[in-house]
Order: sequence, then C-alpha cells, then structure tokens
Amino acid sequence: LRHRFVPAWGTVWVSVPVYRQRCASCGLTWTVEWNGIPPRGSVTSAFQEMAVDMCHSRDLLSVAKQLSVAYSTLERWYYQLAPQRLAQPKEHEAPEVVCLDEFALQKGHKYGVNLMDAQTGHIWQVTEGRSREQVRNALQQWPFRKVPQVVVTDLAPGMAETVRQVWKHTLVVADKFHVIQLFSKALEATRKRTHARGTHRRGRHEQRLLHTIPDKLKPEELQELKIWLAEDPHLERLYFALQDIRTVYAVETQEAGEEALQKWIVDHLYSPTPAVRSIAKTIVQWQEPIQHYFSFRVTNAKIEGTHNKVKVIKRRAYGYRNLERFKIRIRLECKPAT
Repeated sequence: LRHRFVPAWGTVWVSVPVYRQRCASCGLTWTVEWNGIPPRGSVTSAFQEMAVDMCHSRDLLSVAKQLSVAYSTLERWYYQLAPQRLAQPKEHEAPEVVCLDEFALQKGHKYGVNLMDAQTGHIWQVTEGRSREQVRNALQQWPFRKVPQVVVTDLAPGMAETVRQVWKHTLVVADKFHVIQLFSKALEATRKRTHARGTHRRGRHEQRLLHTIPDKLKPEELQELKIWLAEDPHLERLYFALQDIRTVYAVETQEAGEEALQKWIVDHLYSPTPAVRSIAKTIVQWQEPIQHYFSFRVTNAKIEGTHNKVKVIKRRAYGYRNLERFKIRIRLECKPAT
C-alpha cells in the first residue's frame, strides 16, 4: 500500500497482511479491516489526505503526475475529502459585517455572488447569478440564523435594494473605492477627449498625474499638472472634486464625516462641469449608505482582492463546468474562517 510521498525519496510503501477469518459455529467468513486502510484499497487514508493537501493552490493534473496517480483517481479523492474540510457555520459565530460582491464565472456570460465575512475574509456563500431574484435567493439561503448588522456593497442599485428587502434591519454601506471610481472613470474619459493624441507612454504619465494623491507627486510633476489643469477648466473642476471627496473620507469622526459630505454636495451639485454634476447626483442618491462608512469604516477591499485569487483558481483549471466543485475550491483556497 502507498502510505506517504517524500519528494527526496518518492513513494513510501507499507506491507500489511490480510487476515481472513471464519466463524466455527455459523461458517461465516470475513476479512479483518485495519484503521486507515480502505477495503480493497491500494493506498492508505493518510496517503489520500496527503494527496488532497498537495492539491492546495495547485492543479490536480500536476499533483497526479507527481504522485504517479491517475487523474480521475485523484479527482475522486479530492472531491470526496475536500467538502469535509469546509468550515461549518454551526461551529462559528455569525459575522456582523458582510461584504457582498459579484464575480465572473464565465466572463461576459455567467456571473455569481460571494458573501464574505469582512473581519476574517472567509467566503461563507457562493451562488450563481446576479439578478435581483437570484441575489434575493442567495440572501435567504444565508447559512447562519443571525443576519448581519452591516453589508458592504458597490453602487449597483439592485444589490442594495435587495439587501434592504430581505434583511430589513441590516445597514448598507456603499464601498468607498467604488465612489472614488466614479471620479477615476470621469477623469479618464475627459483626459481622452482633450488629449486623444500622443504616445502610450505619455498617456500613462498623464494618468499617473491625475490619479495619484498630490502629496505623493514630485514638485516638478505638481507644476506640470497645474499648468495642464489651467488649460482645461472642466478637467480642473473634476480633479479638485476628487481631491475634495478624498478629504471627506479622511475625517475621523462620524459627525464630521456627515457634515463634510453634505458640504461637498452643496459645493458641487450645481457645478458648471456636467461630469461633476452627474457624480454629485449619484452621491446624493447614495448619501445614506456613504454616510454609514463613517460609522463602521469598512470597505469591499478584502473581497475585491479575493476575487483576484478566484480568477487565478479559474485560470489554473482552464475554467470550471461544475459550479459546486468551483465553490469548494473557492472556499478552501481563500482565507479560512478563524
């Protein structure tokens, strides 16, 4: 029987006798079973567990080749044993703050939704679909009896409204980075309209000047940016609106944050620049969820980073046809529920 695999030596084999016994009274015969050795197995349970451990952050094919095991055999072992390693909700406290975000199962075709514990970074639920009905079903299938106190989401109206419908007493926090992204996209669109010509390198340089915090720019870069903005009033208003919203998010107390946000809206809601007015109207619509950020100071940064890892998992396997197996991989390879 194969018992272990040591990279320096190879496979460690063990020899185990097989005893057949017979009852003298009834004539019944049976085989003595050993702990850790499956009936009629060619490997020990320890070898199977070790093989599953080796599959963490690796594709099954490379592990199968290293162990000289058939791919289908290793696949069977993995998806028999891996579900037993998933964190069980009954063994953990219900998360108070949850991150909610969508991700691509098949880019441009199929999407799913993840629900993550904002404190530990563990993904507790993966569901297919991103429509309101599918998100509603996902929230109703939340594995804990206690619903979260806070849910962090992006600026998709369907997500926030569905959370309020299903979890009526849960507060919604608008993700800070998606608010900043409103300005980033508008700045890039304005830059392309006014500076469409030029090399790719020049375009990257302009992007860095616009999107970098002024304190991190060199004096000569600040001077270059100042001259550039003076040539385009719309770009200048948009740029300083972004710096103002960054100042709003930098305040330390809830009361000061709410006052700063209200002042920002008053200053920019009737701006001569259409892009600034459009962003200001969006912020007015999301004013309450944005204000909740100053109370809880949570963002979707963890789940956005986890989605990068999900992309790696998907790319490593050249995609998954079986969603249930994809869910197992995501939950096991992302952060544990500590």
